Amino acid sequence: MSTPSVYLLYGDDPISVRETLHELQDRLGPAAEFNLQRFKAGGLDLEGFQLACTSLPFLSGRRLIVVEDAEALPRDPAARHRFEQILDQLPSTTALALIEWIDTDRPNAEREQKAKSIGLAWAAAHPEATFVRRFASPRGPAFARWLQDRARSQGGTIDPEAAQVLAERLAEDLLLAEQELRKLLEFTDRTRPINLADVERLTPDYSEVGIFEMLDHVGSGTHWIGPLEQLLQDDDPPRVFGMIARQFRLLLKARAALDAGEDPVSAVQAGESRRPPEFVAKKISSQASGFSLPALKSIHRRLMQLDLAVKRGEAELSLDLLPMLVGFTR
Repeated sequence: MSTPSVYLLYGDDPISVRETLHELQDRLGPAAEFNLQRFKAGGLDLEGFQLACTSLPFLSGRRLIVVEDAEALPRDPAARHRFEQILDQLPSTTALALIEWIDTDRPNAEREQKAKSIGLAWAAAHPEATFVRRFASPRGPAFARWLQDRARSQGGTIDPEAAQVLAERLAEDLLLAEQELRKLLEFTDRTRPINLADVERLTPDYSEVGIFEMLDHVGSGTHWIGPLEQLLQDDDPPRVFGMIARQFRLLLKARAALDAGEDPVSAVQAGESRRPPEFVAKKISSQASGFSLPALKSIHRRLMQLDLAVKRGEAELSLDLLPMLVGFTR
């Protein structure tokens, strides 16, 4: 059986995708860091991409080229033809991984994506040269089971009841689950199962209820200050800021979709490696109707400015986040 030249990893489970990429990278051997190159599909430089694909590996049998967000590959006929030509001419010394995010929980999402995906179309035409794997994030009861399996894989255990509550608090966010589970395992030192008391003591409720409560009042008085202060007390300011910034980014996507006459729920979930559950996407879409598009663009811009100021050491989130939000209007 021939070694695949294209590895198409698609779905909405970022942890499984990450681990599969690590496996591919490990196969490169000790010189892996010199033989790994990443590209973003949006605005892909085809010249640079082709050069990377045809370059010889350094002290290794192969190079690994990763194209992230492959669902955003250019679809105009000329660019598509050029990209497919590059795939057709991949040397045996190159392994190309295409990462394509698809909402596996949305009805018809995969069928729609398969109809327009360059990677999936090429894979279907070249099965002998392609490795295709679908990674779906666990939903509902499967998410709690995933937490139990993940705890065991890391040398610990978690009680079923604790796993269920933890799943509810994490709103089915795999990346957040990985982080919180690691924290809980370290707390128990893996000498006993994680129990419900551990979860309630150490894991904030990330189901975004607090963020939603705050956003319901932004621009309409000062009622949002209490919920925000509580969030800042329950968790680190950088994480709270990240949640707020992400929430406004999703609100911006939903508002833009509403103005364009498109489905805001689909817009909120599209292209998100941390795909918001449907009930969250619906809540965001509902809240977006209370903001104007210019207001959301202004808020998003100011959040990014604060983020840059913090990274430059010119601001401190714990001190500057509250006064900045005071000026927010709908």
